[in-house]
Amino acid sequence: MIFHPHHTDLKGTLLLPGSKSESNRALMIAGYGGFDAGFKNMSAAHDTVLLQKLLCQIRTGKSNIVDCEDAGSVCRFLLTYLCSHEGDWVLTGSERLRQRPIADLVDALKRLGADIQYFEKDGCLPLKIKGAKVSGGSVPVSLDRSSQFASSLLMAAPMWLNGLELELTGSLRSLPYVDMTLSLMRWFGAVAVRDGNNIRVASKPYENRPLTIAPDWSAASYWYEMAALSTSCDLLLKDLHLPSRQGDAAIVGMMRDLGVETIIEPEGVRLKKTQCKNQPPRFDFSSTPDLFPAVAATCAGLCREARFTGLATLHLKESDRVVAMANELQKMGAVLESVSDDECRLVPPSDLPRFEDSNPLLIDTYNDHRVAMAMTPFSLLVGAIRMDHPEVVAKSYPGFWEDFRKVL
Repeated sequence: MIFHPHHTDLKGTLLLPGSKSESNRALMIAGYGGFDAGFKNMSAAHDTVLLQKLLCQIRTGKSNIVDCEDAGSVCRFLLTYLCSHEGDWVLTGSERLRQRPIADLVDALKRLGADIQYFEKDGCLPLKIKGAKVSGGSVPVSLDRSSQFASSLLMAAPMWLNGLELELTGSLRSLPYVDMTLSLMRWFGAVAVRDGNNIRVASKPYENRPLTIAPDWSAASYWYEMAALSTSCDLLLKDLHLPSRQGDAAIVGMMRDLGVETIIEPEGVRLKKTQCKNQPPRFDFSSTPDLFPAVAATCAGLCREARFTGLATLHLKESDRVVAMANELQKMGAVLESVSDDECRLVPPSDLPRFEDSNPLLIDTYNDHRVAMAMTPFSLLVGAIRMDHPEVVAKSYPGFWEDFRKVL
């Protein structure tokens, strides 16, 4: 599939998909609460559809093998759920998911009395789980590798006899994701209080309440990138509002430095192209790692030198996103120099190449939806591009290509 826009003016109205992060957390809360997850604007992302399917499989007992494919959040959330759900279970996933660390969550659950055994390699899937009632109690958990370890424990806690006292250890930079979890828990009646790095959750069952899932700010980041790289832009992202419980709404401030103005309107947010700031930008992705691909690609497209920090967890995503983006941006003449495991520097291209339909630029996706979507806006600058696996966007944004064609 070749992508080659006929113009570089961005204009129109888009309704972004429901937040995958909010949808998956709401599904887990409904699962623990035992009520129907009939929420409005649920994400159609593959991960969310998979989580719905697996929750149904677990409830009905159709199979004790729970295959999370390549979905990290699904795996982490279901691990705690299976420990609390009577039965003998096997939790597994794709080859890449079996490489991603899970020991911090396993260790925390074992301290709470869960029965978990590693099948192959310590610290990784697959796992053998003997589910039973978990009483709860006090436990520390590290946020160094993923905030989802903490979120997984927190969402189960209202159903535990003793609730949970959770001490967050390690780097606290991913707290926005934990706060999102707590916000949704409270919406469904949970009593949960965070005081710095300590969280207390009372034993109090969830209440069935209506919920409309907000559009996905992570998905919005690619349209901010499009706006920055366009010739002109008048794009309304419908029903996207501020403030937001999603940490990735930080894209508003990041892209302001890169020449995109956000106008708040009753219908949503409108994106307008403005002037970039003159000084080389420096971005910290400690709290918002999913924004790195779009922001790094934007800086390269604008031929702006930049510094990026807070990258440590990006090496553990669907791909090593720092390496993947470095490889793809090099095709544009940009160099992503590693300063440390947590920091890199972008040396921009002196000039961008051009490609025609007869000889398009091949973009490798690394089976990573965010790499694919972050590299797509380069078609506004370099001409024809071709993706090796464009279908990977279905993991979080199934309608991405349709929306791309709608406004260009």
